[in-house]
Amino acid sequence: MKQIFLSLLILFVLLGGVSLVHADETALAQTVQASQTAVYQIEVRNETSTAHDYALSLSGLPDGLTTTFTQGGPVMNQVTVPASAYGLVTMRVEVPAETAVGHYTAQFNATRDDGEQLALPVSLNVENVYTVKIVSQNLNLTAFSGKEFAFDVTAVNSGALAVNNLMLGIDTPAKWIVQTVPQTIPTLEAGAETSFHVAITVPSSQVATDQKISLALHSDQAASPDSPLTVRIQNSPTFLYVALTIMGLAIAGAVVYFRRQGRR
Repeated sequence: MKQIFLSLLILFVLLGGVSLVHADETALAQTVQASQTAVYQIEVRNETSTAHDYALSLSGLPDGLTTTFTQGGPVMNQVTVPASAYGLVTMRVEVPAETAVGHYTAQFNATRDDGEQLALPVSLNVENVYTVKIVSQNLNLTAFSGKEFAFDVTAVNSGALAVNNLMLGIDTPAKWIVQTVPQTIPTLEAGAETSFHVAITVPSSQVATDQKISLALHSDQAASPDSPLTVRIQNSPTFLYVALTIMGLAIAGAVVYFRRQGRR
């Protein structure tokens, strides 16, 4: 009898030192569109009699898919769980627009400060029912500081369903003024094509350089990969006219001077 009691006591002590990771099974099997974010809710339970720190990580996903952890605040990579309590962690996986359609498996890890590692399998399904992309645009343009330049961008809905609130996003340097017409397309049906007219004003303070900017489509359902554009900035044509005028006056002055000297 004493041996049975002792065995049970040892088992109780051993179980009391185990920390667990819990989550709803459906929460660990997410399905998202490429360009969206998969969100998982995970409980890290500390069933020991002391508080512990847990280092959080996700392994096994392809390069390009980024993972962040939060508890409703700033991004974190470690959580502290009090004794006999649990910590609720939100894990977000950013799925870029260019991610291939398919089923991906990974492993969530919570490594305790004493070296114990706890793991859970994670499943991610990437679909591509909604897809938008830029099919026609300039790759190189020339502009002048202090002046406006314009170009057109053609977009297509290459997915199986309509997308809503389609916009063209343009990443430009500070002080550049960007206007797109139209600003938003309420609905673009599957297989349909549309165009945006873009007018950009370069500030007069912009130095002459090759400036790289990026374009991307955004909608409620999907976004396109970034598309690069190089803009060669030159000095304002007004500056060129003034320089040519000064050069012309200098040449004319030299001609007059040498003529007068020749008459002497």
